[in-house]
Amino acid sequence: MVKPILEVRELWVGEGAGASVRGVSFTVEPGELLGIAGDAGAGKSRLLRCIGLDFPPSAGSVLLIGNDTARCSPEERRRLRAGRVELVHPPTAAGVKPEDAALVAATNGHVLTVPVAGMRQRIQVARALANRADVVLLDEPFFGLTDAVRDRLVELVGRLRREVRAAVVVASRDVSVCRALSDRVLVLHEGAMAGEEDGAGRHVLWHEARPRWRRPRLRSA
Repeated sequence: MVKPILEVRELWVGEGAGASVRGVSFTVEPGELLGIAGDAGAGKSRLLRCIGLDFPPSAGSVLLIGNDTARCSPEERRRLRAGRVELVHPPTAAGVKPEDAALVAATNGHVLTVPVAGMRQRIQVARALANRADVVLLDEPFFGLTDAVRDRLVELVGRLRREVRAAVVVASRDVSVCRALSDRVLVLHEGAMAGEEDGAGRHVLWHEARPRWRRPRLRSA
């Protein structure tokens, strides 16, 4: 049995009924891609930021390569963030540093023809590939990108899985994106797990308290 690189156990961010993440648990193995689907406000970004060491959980635990991040010293947390974990934030209109542009060029990217948002996403994924990161967390990575840029980003993510055997987590409002890319899909609703899909193309298994998230229509064969 393959040991997971990432283990999330009963994770809470915040307290009480207003907590942004409530009791979420999952594991991700080497080379596996887990999709986390949910509408705006479901808690996807807060979940990824907590896993990515932006802040500790209120309760529960995150194990990265066997390290319990809640018990790590500040130095150990810095070491994990420096090369073992890469958190890719949603696209933004902010600029790109010259050294980052050079990194994209080194990965056969066409820097001058790529929109800023797509460039930033590719830069961060290319950095994770260059650093051989163990865990890569992507928050709405394809939002607002052209098809061509999205295809290049998907190719880079595929290389992370094949060449580095990274554990990849993709959070998206678009369940179809998660289903197309992921080995498994979790659905978040108001900070809690509302369903799980094991394998692309299978039905989402809903809890009795079905959320607002709509079940996508399946294409006929």
